[in-house]
Amino acid sequence: MSDTPTADATFEAGRAAFLDGLQAFEAGDLARAEALFTEALRLVPGRPSALANLAAVQVRLNRPADARVSLERALAAAPEDVQAWFDHGELLQVLQRPVDALKSYERVLALDARHAAAWTQRGSLLKDMGRLADAGECFRQALAHGGDAELNRYFLASVAPRAAAESGSDNGSSSHGDATAAPANAPRRYVQALFDSYAEGFDEHLVGKLGYRTPQLIAALLPEGTGGARWHAALDLGCGTGLMGPLLAPRCDTVDGVDLSPRMLDKARALGCYRHLVQGDVAEHLMHTGERHDLVVAADVFVYIGDLAPVFAGVARVLAAGGLFAFSVEEAAAATARYELRASSRYAHREDYLRELAEAHGFDVRTLKRATLRHEQRQPIGGLLVLLVRR
Repeated sequence: MSDTPTADATFEAGRAAFLDGLQAFEAGDLARAEALFTEALRLVPGRPSALANLAAVQVRLNRPADARVSLERALAAAPEDVQAWFDHGELLQVLQRPVDALKSYERVLALDARHAAAWTQRGSLLKDMGRLADAGECFRQALAHGGDAELNRYFLASVAPRAAAESGSDNGSSSHGDATAAPANAPRRYVQALFDSYAEGFDEHLVGKLGYRTPQLIAALLPEGTGGARWHAALDLGCGTGLMGPLLAPRCDTVDGVDLSPRMLDKARALGCYRHLVQGDVAEHLMHTGERHDLVVAADVFVYIGDLAPVFAGVARVLAAGGLFAFSVEEAAAATARYELRASSRYAHREDYLRELAEAHGFDVRTLKRATLRHEQRQPIGGLLVLLVRR
C-alpha cells in the first residue's frame, strides 16, 4: 500500500489550511494566517481565493509589493473576479500608481457597471488628476447605484462648481439641489479612514514632501513674554500624530489632545507630550468635556470643517477669560461664500467670516496674517494664521 497521498487528500489538506487561515485572519493572527495560506497554496497551487486572502494579509502586514504579486497571480487565474480587480485598484493607490489604479477600477466597471465603490474610487482619482467634470459624473453614478450618499455628495460638492466651468454646463450649480451643495463638514468616517491610513508615514509625507510647517507657524503666534509665556492647560484640537505636542509641552503644564483617528492618536501617545488623548470629533469634545484650558490650538484642522460656529462656541465654553485660541485656515477668495469646499476636498474660509465668528463668541482678534501653509503639486497653499483672545 502506497504512502503517497491521493489528489483528493492533498486537496482536502489544502482546503483545511485555507479555512484555518481564514480563522486566523479573522482573529488578527496575521503571521499564522500568512503561513496557512502559503501552505494552502503549496498543496493546491494557484487557488485564486487563497491568493486573494494572502494578498489581504500582506496588505495588513504593510507589505503592499508582496500583496500586489499575490493579487496579480489571483487575477491571472480568475480574470473576471470583480472584487479582486477592485482590491487591485486600492492596492495600486497604496503603491502610488494612480494611472494603473484607474485602469483596475475601469476593469471593475466593465465587468459590473453598478459597482458604486468603483465609481467613487475612479472619481477620486480623476479629481486628483484635475479631470473634474469626469470626476463629478463618477460621483453621480456612485450615488445612482447606491454608493455612500454622505461621502459621494461631499466629493461631488467639492468638484461641482469647477466641473461645470470645465464642461461649460451648469451641472454643478446650486440649482441642482443638495447633491452639489457643500456640506457643513467632511464626513466623519472619511476623515477617520483617511488619517488612519496616513498614520504610518504621515509626518514624513506632510513635512518632508509637502513642506508643512503650520505647527511652527502657530507656535510662533504665541506671545513670548518676559522669560517666556507659560500656560497651565493647553488643548490641541485635531492633534494627529502630535506635531504640535513638542512645541507646546515646554511652555505648558499640561497638554491634552483630541482627534478622530485612533492610529494617529497612537503616534501622538508615543511622544509622551500629552496628558490626555481623546478619540472623537473636536466640536463634540468641546461641548461635553469637563476640562478647562487657557490655550487652545488647531493646526490644519479646519480644512475638514466648513461651518466653524460650533467649534467657536465650544472653544468659548472651555477657554478661560484671557485665554488664547490659535489656529490656521486655508483662505477662501472674497467672492465666495463664508467658506468653500475645494476640489482638494478641503475647506477654505473667508477672513470676514472668521472675524464675525470671533465677535459673536466673545473673542478679540490679536493677530491675523497670511502665510504659505504647505505645498500641493508644487504650488503654495495660502492661508490665514489667527490668534484670538477670550474676553
